[in-house]
Amino acid sequence: MYNFLPSFIKDYLKTTKLSIQQQEATLGVLSKKISILTGGPGTGKTTTINEVCNCLDKMHKKYMLCAPTGRAAKRMKESTGREAKTIHRLLEYKVFGSNGYFARNEKYQLFTDYVIVDESSMVDVYLFNSLLKAIKPTTSIIFVGDINQLPSVSMGSILIDMKDSRKISIYELTEIFRQSAESTIVRNS
Repeated sequence: MYNFLPSFIKDYLKTTKLSIQQQEATLGVLSKKISILTGGPGTGKTTTINEVCNCLDKMHKKYMLCAPTGRAAKRMKESTGREAKTIHRLLEYKVFGSNGYFARNEKYQLFTDYVIVDESSMVDVYLFNSLLKAIKPTTSIIFVGDINQLPSVSMGSILIDMKDSRKISIYELTEIFRQSAESTIVRNS
């Protein structure tokens, strides 16, 4: 299933500082109902997500930014200048006795056009299941993360499994921007 993208979005992206690969990834994740934006460190995932948000603003779409940890959500907020929450906060986690539950679920879903999940490699099976239950079938979801980075602390390798399924569109950024391409850090990673 695809989302309609107005032609002015493509024109807008040409005016940004995004590389051709980043522009194509932006158009790709915006047009799919479910997609993965991946790439190693310094490939511009955060820059691309910032432009994805700019495009959504221009299309007057509602979106929510989230990440599995407080640190990742804070970094996302700082880099995009937009509100970002932990997945637990997005799903309105409530403490109940020695356990807890998510107020947002299949009966009380999130009202949004897009959900962007950063650091997706750290999402475990339980959190992933709860997140999907809280997302309406009409909502698009963009998973962002480095497949070779931090795995979840709990059970599951969600991002790798989604990639290996070959059922989800993957946009991989490969061009390094953060360090010199000749750097030993880049070559070793």
